[in-house]
Amino acid sequence: MTAADRPDEAAFAPGTRAPQSRTRERWPGRLPFVWAPRAHTVEVVLPRAGGPADRRTLRLVGAHEPGYWRADDHLPHGTEYAFSIDGGPALPDPCSTLLPRGIHGPSQVLDDDFAWHDAAWRGADLTRGVLLHLDVATATAGGTLDAAVELLPAVAALGVDGVELAPIAAFDPSAGPEAGVRLFAVHAPYGGPAALHRFVDAAHRHGLAVVLDPPHRWAVADALGLHSFGPYASGARIGPRRGASAGRDTPRINLDGSGSRGARDFLVADTCRWLADFHVDGLLLDVEALVDRSAMPFLGELAEAVQTVAARSGRPRTLLMDGPGRSDRLTTVVGGILAGRDLPARADELLAIADEAFPPGGTGSRGPAAFRRAHRATARSAPLLVGDLTRLPAAVPAIPWSGTASETPPHPPPASDVDSRAALLAFATLAGTPLVLDTQHVPVARQDAPAERLVRWTRRLLALRPASLADLSLPVEPSTGAGLLVVRRGDSALVLATSGEAVETDLAPHLGETGWRIAACWRPEATQLLGGRLHLPGRAVVVLRRDDAQTAPG
Repeated sequence: MTAADRPDEAAFAPGTRAPQSRTRERWPGRLPFVWAPRAHTVEVVLPRAGGPADRRTLRLVGAHEPGYWRADDHLPHGTEYAFSIDGGPALPDPCSTLLPRGIHGPSQVLDDDFAWHDAAWRGADLTRGVLLHLDVATATAGGTLDAAVELLPAVAALGVDGVELAPIAAFDPSAGPEAGVRLFAVHAPYGGPAALHRFVDAAHRHGLAVVLDPPHRWAVADALGLHSFGPYASGARIGPRRGASAGRDTPRINLDGSGSRGARDFLVADTCRWLADFHVDGLLLDVEALVDRSAMPFLGELAEAVQTVAARSGRPRTLLMDGPGRSDRLTTVVGGILAGRDLPARADELLAIADEAFPPGGTGSRGPAAFRRAHRATARSAPLLVGDLTRLPAAVPAIPWSGTASETPPHPPPASDVDSRAALLAFATLAGTPLVLDTQHVPVARQDAPAERLVRWTRRLLALRPASLADLSLPVEPSTGAGLLVVRRGDSALVLATSGEAVETDLAPHLGETGWRIAACWRPEATQLLGGRLHLPGRAVVVLRRDDAQTAPG
């Protein structure tokens, strides 16, 4: 990254320190530069074929950047190098951008000059956007970023705002990413940094934003050896993700303890690299991995840095918040109903379910205290922090790293399963929060009849989403009937037949006013609305609107 302008001190809580510029040089770049606050000597090690390595002593930068060491000379592109702390073994740069011999081998100076073709791209507002989650390893047969480019026309045709890439950070394939990732480097089997450049460039030409999921929870894993440089990790540890193998806990990043300045700089530099150098439009942050109790929460500091990148580029950037019990609220509730869980009869229980399934219209209303403090600590950047998401089940960030099955099922799902997917899509699309779709519910890479039907249904729902978003400030009004769930907000309503039996109901007790019309229905051949009475086949969902701007149901 390049040095940022000094931020406005007034944006931070009294008595806290605003983020400081680490260096006027590009970091990471051609000038060896590393944070090692406890070292007595630091050397850059340049391997030589058939002879001893060339070792060059670095010097401390100065009191204005405590703990940082740098060389006096730049290295040519393509040069392999490592660092030695106090005469110890050669270690890769913590900010390695290219690791041709694996994540434990020497780093290599990357020539990341790229001829961009996205000058017409003006960015995207993701605060209410819709993304399609793509796992590079499983989205295509090729399993590379270049192969995923071939999916972009179909993704753009859905009407989504962009794609969210599953983690692409470099890791040791034999040990798995839970054993440690190099945040700054793109995993070589996916095509490396050049392939990511090409993917983002192509996505922007198709009118799609790109959001990355940096795997912060594995960024300071024990096997990476970052403890040799400085206190990147705190004493606490993070447990394994749900579904991951037992005993795969990792250290927590040091964001609020002694020496946390360097660890914070490390994450800020990584973020700015993706946004500035790779033109990425946003990042998905694992709140659990970034929790801290400092007076100036790290999320606020990160938002300030992202705000600077956005201002310089003239394109918006977004930080999306995720974590256990956050983005899966709606799918947990509605998924339980679709799986046959009995609907509550009491109004207060039903209202509680509706509140979970349809969060309030404002972003950032939920989440841990650290997230709420981040908003207060940096009010100017608060619009960058999006706290309420809806994520479909197969769009879990850790897939396929947690050992779960591939996103794309090998065979078309049975009809009843397709019905459930269609219903969950309707609830998720019209809930109003930023939405992350998955390729199980929206199988853009498949061409069988059930897949094409789900894709058409998704297009239909996304076309209705803007009208539903206009009612976000209004309360959600749920009600039930025999085998029926009705959820209304403003001029939109969803009606779901919760069992396999057809239902017929008078809409007046559920929706009150007349004038409701079918805007979209999953089973149009068997769905009727006549004289205020709705006939719905089993496990089907229908979207109703109470305005005159309706197109033909489908």
